[in-house]
Amino acid sequence: MQTRSSPSVSSLHSLAREAGMSSFTDTPKPILYRRLKENYNLNRLQRAHKRGLKRRVDDDMCDFDADLGASSSSSSSSYPDESSPRAMRHAGRSARHDNELEPWDERRGDPDDSRSRKRSRESSKGKGRAGERSRTPPRKAAAKSGYSKPRDAGTKLVDPIMLTELPPGALTFEFQRPNGTGVVYHLNSLIDYFLATGDFTEPETRIEFSDADLKRIDEIAAASQLGKSSVLAAKLNPTRFNDAKLDRDAIVGLERCAGELVADMLKVIESNDPEEGQMRLIMYLFPLFSDLHRQLRTADAEYSSRCMDHFAAYVNGPPNRPTVDKFGFLPIVLSFFRQLREGESMDFGF
Repeated sequence: MQTRSSPSVSSLHSLAREAGMSSFTDTPKPILYRRLKENYNLNRLQRAHKRGLKRRVDDDMCDFDADLGASSSSSSSSYPDESSPRAMRHAGRSARHDNELEPWDERRGDPDDSRSRKRSRESSKGKGRAGERSRTPPRKAAAKSGYSKPRDAGTKLVDPIMLTELPPGALTFEFQRPNGTGVVYHLNSLIDYFLATGDFTEPETRIEFSDADLKRIDEIAAASQLGKSSVLAAKLNPTRFNDAKLDRDAIVGLERCAGELVADMLKVIESNDPEEGQMRLIMYLFPLFSDLHRQLRTADAEYSSRCMDHFAAYVNGPPNRPTVDKFGFLPIVLSFFRQLREGESMDFGF
């Protein structure tokens, strides 16, 4: 399967020659492809190879034009004396031919001039696109993100964690990513996120905060007298979050098990056997889901409520393609969800 997705052998040889590899002609195609991909930047080599091919084509076109001009000049010089009858006949034919081409030349212009104008338009268009890309911010909607570069003086920033607008004069922290992009966080929400989750990575890209970044956050918080615990000390004490991570993993596991049962309920709603679907709901799906919901609600009531909202929306289907309910199972399932959320006790008879 690797050779099907890789370039041809001739293309790989050209790329290897571009990279300066030696004795690659006898190397098998999969091994050569893997070496180029692991030891060299394969995408960069392909781009450089394409640029070289385009440059050679342009040079060949220029050489062809030069050879054509030289051949035309040499052919004109090889004619006999202009006073000879043969030269006069040739001059008459050339004059008639030029008169026939005059309307074309006036409308279209010289082919070389049109080619040069086309190249100038392409170059100017490429420069314009490059300028637009250089002026484009990292995200199109800069007002809806926490990016700080580039931004105008009147740009409103949004906290990437709380998704709320940063108020004027709010205490912020700018995190610099390895690609040079800066993103601005509300310092209070960032510290609360670290201390609540024990995850010291950026919420958007999962890039880890360095100890120097955490130390700088502690210094800003201490200077502003926020009264927050040290995030650097929390990171250096991983046992502090062991219980929280264990509880979080258990809650996520319960939610996934309940989600599988909800997917089975949707299959029953869209099935063509009402009797079997009714028996499956009453005897298997509803009792198991009720038990999982009870455990989830005991562990985290707020998370359980959000999960029930998601389950109800999933069963209903999207607005443009709602769930097809042939036998009236959908209201039964939604009523079951509502009773669970309200805490009503259910007796399944076993």
